[in-house]
Amino acid sequence: MTYNARTGERTAQNRSQRSTTTSDPNVRATATGTPAAIPREHLFQRVWPPMMIGVVFVLEVAWIVCLVYSSIALVRFLLNFF
Repeated sequence: MTYNARTGERTAQNRSQRSTTTSDPNVRATATGTPAAIPREHLFQRVWPPMMIGVVFVLEVAWIVCLVYSSIALVRFLLNFF
């Protein structure tokens, strides 16, 4: 028995009539029974965006520290020189 939440109907279907539960076009009906056959999202694809945000943040902080340090060094040099 399957339940249609939109119409409130209960219908009987055999396994061959059931649709797949995923919208991924790479998952075919032959892969429904074995979890190993279902293509999964690679870990790197999930980790990549937050990792790049962290890398860019660290580079930006390092660049700001470098600019501040060089500005202070330049001011000290000019004050000692003149």
